[in-house]
This record gives sequence, structure tokens and C-alpha cells, in this order.
Amino acid sequence: MPNAARFFACCLAVGVVATAGGALFDAIHGGTTLTRSIAYAFWIAAAFALVLMFLSSSRRLARMLDAPFVEGWLFLAAAMLLTTVGVVVDVLGSG
Repeated sequence: MPNAARFFACCLAVGVVATAGGALFDAIHGGTTLTRSIAYAFWIAAAFALVLMFLSSSRRLARMLDAPFVEGWLFLAAAMLLTTVGVVVDVLGSG
């Protein structure tokens, strides 16, 4: 699978999980709209991607986990994409 396709497949998988998590939060907690809950989940996923970017830069952690090196810009691009989708979901839901 080419790298771009793998990147978008991972972002799509995170988007599905974020959507399900936001819907679950809305069903359990309530007090906010479904679209706002989903947008929050996308923003939390974006923040998690930024944390992973910093963790992926640790050579010691990579050696300890025997994980392949992932370039930091991929995490940054994913965070930007997830944030943008969250904003779009929030704007469409409030309109």
C-alpha cells in the first residue's frame, strides 16, 4: 500500500473511532449536541496525534519498543486534518 493511501486509511480509521466515541459520549453524558461531541472527539484525537509526534521522536523509546520510525510531519499532518474535520463538523452542526 502506498504511503499516502496508508496515511489516509489511518486517518479514516481514527475518524471512525472519533465519531463513535463522540456519539457514545453524547449518549452517555448528554448536555451537548451530537455534532459538538463528535467535534470534541476529533480534537482530542488531534491532540493525541501531537503527543504521539513527540513520543515518536524518542530514539530510546523506539529502540525499547522495536517500533519502526515514523516521521513527525505525518503526525502533524494528521493532527491538522483531524482538527479541520472537527471544525467542519462543529460548524455544520451549529448551523
